[in-house]
Amino acid sequence: MSGANTALNGVLLDTSFVIRLLKTNDPLHANAKVWFRQLLDRRVPMYLSTISIAEYCVKGSFDELPLRNVRVLPFNIDHARRAGPFTGSLLQQRKQPGADDDRTVVINDVKLLAQAEVIPGISHFLTKDQRFVQRMQALRAGGHVLRTMVLDLNIPMADALGMLDFPE
Repeated sequence: MSGANTALNGVLLDTSFVIRLLKTNDPLHANAKVWFRQLLDRRVPMYLSTISIAEYCVKGSFDELPLRNVRVLPFNIDHARRAGPFTGSLLQQRKQPGADDDRTVVINDVKLLAQAEVIPGISHFLTKDQRFVQRMQALRAGGHVLRTMVLDLNIPMADALGMLDFPE
């Protein structure tokens, strides 16, 4: 897990996390519930982007979302200004010989990362998507300085507790 021994000040929730939290038959549902409960109990602010809300609503209902427990984060011009260079860098890297990301850049992932980077209260991004981690590594390799750390939903919260520094 990236982000070990880094203060957990606020968490941006990925669509993949929200899906697992609300889909009771998903193999990661139990992990998602524990992460959500622990973050609530520890009063760690959780943010849900309007981008993730839109993604969720493709197959899910808006009314299912746990909006009373999260801070809704609209995508704004500051986020857009940060996302543009990220996207440009990833697209440029895809043109390099030996590039291993043969998928198109997931624009929404880049926008979510930009939001996390712009909002000072967000220190971590909670996702099950390892491609997100790979994109962050590619951005760092391209010279971008990123402060956001990733929490991996695949790792049970009990295993991560010793690696996280919760603010008092």
